[in-house]
Amino acid sequence: MLIVGREIGQSVIIGEAVKVKVIQFGSKLRLAIDAPKDIPITQVKQSGIGKNKLKKGARIIGSTTQIGGYIKVTVIQTESGLLRFAIEAPREINIFREELYKGNLLKEDQFAQSSLVI
Repeated sequence: MLIVGREIGQSVIIGEAVKVKVIQFGSKLRLAIDAPKDIPITQVKQSGIGKNKLKKGARIIGSTTQIGGYIKVTVIQTESGLLRFAIEAPREINIFREELYKGNLLKEDQFAQSSLVI
C-alpha cells in the first residue's frame, strides 16, 4: 500500500491511463477519476485498510473506490486535516504525483528531441 499526501485539486497518476484527483463538492470531499471507458470503476463499502493500519487520529473519508480489478483508492484525513490517498495496487503499476509525472514526461521529450538519429 502506498500513502500519498495530496491537497484539494491535486492528482495522482496510476499506470499511464488513470488520473485520480480529490475535489471538494459542497462540504464533502470526493474522488474525480479520469480513466479509459474500458476500465470499470466501482465503490467498495468495506475498505481494505484496517483501523489498526491507520495512525492515531486519522479517519477514512467516504468509501473505497476500486479501479479495474486490482487497484483500490481510499481518502484518509489526518488529525491535523491533511489529506492522503491510500492506494493498493500491484507493485508493477507505477504511481506518480501528477506534478512529478508531468516533469518526467517533459524531461523524456527534451531528451528525445536532443538525441541524434543515425
